[in-house]
Amino acid sequence: MRIYPKRGAAQPTSVRARLLGAAAASAAVSAAVLATSLGSAAPLGSPSYWPWLLTGLQVTALWAAGAHRWWGWPLGAAVQPPWIVYAVLTGQFGFIPGCAISCAVQAVSFVRASRRIVPQPTAARAGSVLIATS
Repeated sequence: MRIYPKRGAAQPTSVRARLLGAAAASAAVSAAVLATSLGSAAPLGSPSYWPWLLTGLQVTALWAAGAHRWWGWPLGAAVQPPWIVYAVLTGQFGFIPGCAISCAVQAVSFVRASRRIVPQPTAARAGSVLIATS
């Protein structure tokens, strides 16, 4: 079994709240993409910084998920709807299926990872939790 730091470990009661927070953040970023694109004179119809910012968020999410940070999966799921908004605004509809699938996979991965966290026995190292690997 692997031991991961307790700090930041998702508790079952907070999984829903964390997903709702990610959804709210996603809606805010999606609205920002839309608002900054209205009347934009950029060649693709949206400011050129959005792909860089969204890619940066996605890379950060992948790093965090790989480092077993609880917020990696929700961030990865939350950045997909803004990508979909960007795809619609720029006419790059090929992004939509991949983003939708990625959003679902990352949200499900967060829920599954949250369910695997179990309290560590008192004899084990203090300040850690065990991740069940069955």
